[in-house]
Amino acid sequence: MTEYEKVRTTSDGCVNEHDIICLSKRPKENFRVQSVYGPITRTMVRVAAGGKPMLADVITGTLYDLKTGRSNSYYLSIIGKTK
Repeated sequence: MTEYEKVRTTSDGCVNEHDIICLSKRPKENFRVQSVYGPITRTMVRVAAGGKPMLADVITGTLYDLKTGRSNSYYLSIIGKTK
């Protein structure tokens, strides 16, 4: 199994709902995410979407750019990895 498993995406840039089920079987990492409600902790896995390495939220399917921490939502961005 590769470090970045390929996933299909929806038209709005999230993980396809059929692929979200597969995410639970991957190694997980916790990250702090800045939201409109303040910092929250989200569980993510490393995936490849559109040929690019990304992080995917295992619950919502939101994708985050691995280098910038930005997501497809203007209101969500990674601010750090939890210990």
